[in-house]
Amino acid sequence: MLEAENAFKATLGSDEILLGFWSSLASPLLAEIVAENKSFQWILFDTEHAPNDVQTLLGQLQAIRFSGVPAVVRPVQNHPVEIKRLLDIGFRSLLIPSVDSAQQAKDAVRATRYPPYGIRGASAYHRNNGYGRIENYFEFINDAIAVIAQIETIEAVAHLEEIGSVEGVNALFVGPGDLAASLGYLGQVRAPAVQDIIKKIGERARKCGFKLGIAAGTMDDVARYREWGYSVFAVSSDVLLFRRAVEGLAESFARFK
Repeated sequence: MLEAENAFKATLGSDEILLGFWSSLASPLLAEIVAENKSFQWILFDTEHAPNDVQTLLGQLQAIRFSGVPAVVRPVQNHPVEIKRLLDIGFRSLLIPSVDSAQQAKDAVRATRYPPYGIRGASAYHRNNGYGRIENYFEFINDAIAVIAQIETIEAVAHLEEIGSVEGVNALFVGPGDLAASLGYLGQVRAPAVQDIIKKIGERARKCGFKLGIAAGTMDDVARYREWGYSVFAVSSDVLLFRRAVEGLAESFARFK
């Protein structure tokens, strides 16, 4: 937390494939188990569709502090006050939901930067600057923040090149569930029409040189999306894994009934 560099942002600027884990259960213990496994290059802590708040996120950041695994957070919405609070408790990489235009992307970037480059409120004593112990914090922190814009609607797809070209946006990330809903295929991510749009997004992003990510349910999805130009993946989640484990356990005991 005390270093000036952002390892996750650095890898976004490379050709490296990044496998991440989606964390939604608001548990420091589960976050610690995942981070200590060393199998993932990043962990996404969700607040949009998970019961996380600043307090629960703080506990999870503390749990993985010495793991070396980068933490990325998704705010509930693209709002400067919420973004400011997430930055203050220690996050330096943010996945901003529902970015539909270049202006919304610019707003997100400005919310992560101190003046004169943005509107982030200044505090001399918070966790991200070591409670005031990092003397040169204000000199480097603007450049150490990573912003990933989430593409989730037809409108966002239409403005893909404009969003990805905004200074300070380090990557784009497709939300296939909401994108499918926006296309009229609610709950049907694997519908041919949805997959076709996902493929075309990859082609357009590759042509522009944008780093591109997506939520992928299986390794087969990762392989397919990789061929289409994607390189940042959120694979599975604590919710899904735990649910499947419980279901499997229940099935194993079914013969005793």
